[in-house]
Amino acid sequence: MRKAALLVVNQHYADGRFTELPGAAADAEHLAAVLGDAAIGEFEVTVVENGTALEIRKAIQSFFAHAQSQDLLLLHLSCHGRKDSRGRLHFVASDTDWDLLDATAVPSQFVADQLEESLCRRAVVLLDCCFSGAFAKGLRTRGAAPTVDVNEPFSGPGRVVITSSTALQYSHESERSSRARAEPSIFTAAVVEGLRDGTADLDGDGYVSVEELYAFVHDRVRSRMPSQTPTRSVNNSEGTLYLTRNPGILYLTAPEDPALPDTLRAAILTGATWQRLGALHEVERLLGSWRGPVREAALEALTTLVRDRDPQVGAQAERLWHSRGLGELPSGTPDTASRVTRPIADGSKILGIDFGTTNSAVAVFLDGEVRVIPNRHGEVTTPSVVAFAEDGTLLVGKAAKERASRVPGGAIHRVKLELGTGWTYRHGVRRFSAEEVASWILADLRASAEAHLGETVTRAILTVPAYFNHVQRAALADAAALAGIETVRMLNEPTAAALSYGFGRGDENIAVFDLGGGTLDVSLLGISDGVVETLATSGDSKLGGSDWDGRVVDHLVREFALRQGVRLTDRAALQRVAEAAEAAKIELSQATSTVINLPYIATSASGPVHMDVTLTRAQLDRLAKDLLERCTQLVQRALKSAWRIEGIDDIDHFILVGGATRMPAIATLVKELAGGREPIRAVIPEGVVIGATLQSAVLTGQTRELLLLDVTSLPLGVETEGGIMAVVVETDTTIPSKRSEVFTTVEDGQSHAQINVHQGDREAATHNTKLGVLELPLRRAPRGVPQIEVTFDIDTSNVAHVTAKDLGTGKEVSVLLDRRSAAHAQAQESDPRKAPARVSPEQPRAGS
Repeated sequence: MRKAALLVVNQHYADGRFTELPGAAADAEHLAAVLGDAAIGEFEVTVVENGTALEIRKAIQSFFAHAQSQDLLLLHLSCHGRKDSRGRLHFVASDTDWDLLDATAVPSQFVADQLEESLCRRAVVLLDCCFSGAFAKGLRTRGAAPTVDVNEPFSGPGRVVITSSTALQYSHESERSSRARAEPSIFTAAVVEGLRDGTADLDGDGYVSVEELYAFVHDRVRSRMPSQTPTRSVNNSEGTLYLTRNPGILYLTAPEDPALPDTLRAAILTGATWQRLGALHEVERLLGSWRGPVREAALEALTTLVRDRDPQVGAQAERLWHSRGLGELPSGTPDTASRVTRPIADGSKILGIDFGTTNSAVAVFLDGEVRVIPNRHGEVTTPSVVAFAEDGTLLVGKAAKERASRVPGGAIHRVKLELGTGWTYRHGVRRFSAEEVASWILADLRASAEAHLGETVTRAILTVPAYFNHVQRAALADAAALAGIETVRMLNEPTAAALSYGFGRGDENIAVFDLGGGTLDVSLLGISDGVVETLATSGDSKLGGSDWDGRVVDHLVREFALRQGVRLTDRAALQRVAEAAEAAKIELSQATSTVINLPYIATSASGPVHMDVTLTRAQLDRLAKDLLERCTQLVQRALKSAWRIEGIDDIDHFILVGGATRMPAIATLVKELAGGREPIRAVIPEGVVIGATLQSAVLTGQTRELLLLDVTSLPLGVETEGGIMAVVVETDTTIPSKRSEVFTTVEDGQSHAQINVHQGDREAATHNTKLGVLELPLRRAPRGVPQIEVTFDIDTSNVAHVTAKDLGTGKEVSVLLDRRSAAHAQAQESDPRKAPARVSPEQPRAGS
C-alpha cells in the first residue's frame, strides 16, 4: 500500500483583487514535514506552489488517476475559494481572473470528479479556503459516518472531505484575520498540531483516525474563531480510517504474510499494558483482512488478549470480540467486575426462526449440527395461517389451513406482508393487529421447539426479507415479544440462505435469488474462509409466488365468464378457484399442461355450471411475463450496485431459494441472466432457517467458523427544502453502522426544525416511505446559521435510531423507527397545524 499526499498552495496571485496569502507557504511547509515524517505519516509528499489553473488540474488529475485501489491518498488545498453567481465553489490559482472564474480557476466539481473516478478506495481531502464547505455540493453521494476503513474494508470506497469552513463562511488565517503573518492558517495549524504531537489521538490507541482529526480540528478552530466552523463530508465509507500514527506510542506494521510479526507477538505476550492496548488496534486491522490465514492469526492473538489479566486490556479486547460478532468468549477468560458483560449466557439456546409469507420453520443448533424441529404433525414447516374454530379456539398452521378450505374467508393468510402497516383483523367484537396475529404463529413455533427440547427457550434469530423497511422489522420484533421471544438479531433471508450454502466452502461470489410466497430478494454475497459478506441487495416486498397464483385466478375467471357467461363473485367459489390456481401452478412445475376441473362452481339460469379449463406452462409464462421482467430488473439492479462485482462473470454461482423458484420459468430466467450457466438448487427448502440457526451458533460460541457482514437494503435520509430527500445512509451499507449529516434552516428565526425521516431510493421524499419525524427546538437565528446534526444509528438487526442535535445549544431529540413512529409521522401529515419547518443540507445559497 502506498501513502501519497499532494499539497496545492497558492500564496501569490496575478490578479490584484485576490489578496496575498502568506500563510499558504507555511501551510505547505509544516504539513509536508508532519506527513512525511517516518514516525508519523510516512507519506510521499508532493507540493505544487503558486501553480496556474492548468498546472493544478494536471497535478490533481495525475495524482488520482495513477493511484491503485489499496493506496491511501491525501489532497490538501490552501488557497482562496470563490463562489460564482450560482453558488458553485472555485479554487483560485495564481493566474485566475476575478471576472472569469469558469475559464481560469479550478472548479470544485473537477476535484470531485477526479475523486469519484479514481481507483483508490481511500482518499482524504483537506480544503483550507473560504466557503470550502460548498465542496460537498459536488459530491455525487452524500452521507456521513464516524469512520472509514483503510486496511481492507469489507465494503465500498472511503472518501472523506474535511473543510475549514461552511459553505457560507470565510476561512481566517489567524485569530485577527491577518493576511500579513507567514503562519499556517487556523485550520491547517490545528491539523498540524493534532498530527505532529499526537493530540488528535483522542482515544489513546496510538493512531489518529480521520474522525478523531475532524473532532480535534473542529474544536480547536471553533475555540479560536467561533465564526468559522469546519465541516466533514463522507462518501461510501465503513470501518476506521487511520491517517497517521501517534509518535509517542508503539506502532506495529501489518504483515504481508500470514504469520504475526515478532514485534506484535512480543507486545501481546510480554509487552507493557500500553503496548498490549496498541497491539489490540493492530489486531482489529488484521481481523478485517481478506486473507483467511491472517484473520486466523489475528483471532488467535485476540483470544490471548481477551484472557489478559489486566482489566483495561481485557475489557478492550472483549469489546472488540463482541463488536466482531465472534460469539461466546473463549474459556479461561477472567471474570472481573471491569469486564464487559457477556451477551450470551453459558448453555443458553437461541432458536433460528424463518417466519415466511406462506410457511414458517424453526431450528436449533445441537451437538455441532442444525436440527430443524418438526411441529406436532411431524412436519418441518408450518403454514403461516391463522383461523378461529366455531367455538372460538385459535387455530394455527395446518389446522387453520384446513379450516380455510372449508370456510372461505375464515382464515388469515400472508400476515407477514401486513406487519407495520396498521392492518387489523376483526373477529367478533375484537380487532387484532398484524403483530398480534404474527405472534400466534411465532408462539406456535416456539411451543414446538420447547416440546422437542424439553426446556424453555425465549431467544431467537429471526429472518426477514432483505427489502423489509425499518418499520416492518421493528413490527416483527414486536410480534416476537408478544410471543415471549427476545429477538437477538434479524437476518436477511438471502444472507441466511447463503450461510447454509457457504458453511465450509472456499472463496466464492454467489447470487441468491430468493422468491417466496410473497417477497423476492436478490442478494450478491462474497464467501471467504467462513466470512459471508453481503455485497448488494435488491428486491420487492410485494412480489412472490402468490402473484403467479393471482394471474392464474384472473385467467380462470375470465375464461369461465367467456365460456359460461357467468361472472364469479361468490367468495366460496373464488376460494376454490384460488386453491385450484395454486395447485395448477405447482403441477406445471413438473408437467407442461394441467386441467382445472371444478364441478358445481356456480349456477346459471339453466342450472349448475362447472369449470373445466386446460392451462399450459406456456400460457402461465405469458400471463406472468411482466412479473418475470420485474425479476430481471431486480437482478440487474443488484449487479449494478455491488461494489466488488464488475459483471456477471464475477459471480461463481447462482443459488435458487424459495418454493416459487421451482417454476421452470424462474430457472430459465436465472440461467439466461447467468450467461447460460445452470443455477444451483442445492439449498434445501429449510436453507433459510438453517442459516439463521448457524448464526445463533456463532453468537452462543458453538462455532467460530462463520463471520457475517450484512447490509442495509434501502437508503435512509431526511426530507429537505423542496421535498428532496437527502440520503444519509446509502443502500448496501454494512451494519452495524452509524452515519451523520449536518443540516441547517431555510428561514430566518426558525424556532424549531421538523426532521422528516424517509426510506427509499426516489429523489422526491414523498415518493418514499415516511418512517418518523423529529421536532427539534432551536434558538432563533438567521437562516443557514443553526447546525443540525442528524445521526442514524443502525444495529445488527437493521433497526434504526435517529437523533437530531442542535450543535449550537446541545439540545437533541431521538426516535426509534418502528410502526409507532411511522403512524405518528403519518398523523402529522394529515394535520394542517403541523406544517413542517424545513431544513436543507449545509449548501451555499445562490448568489452568496
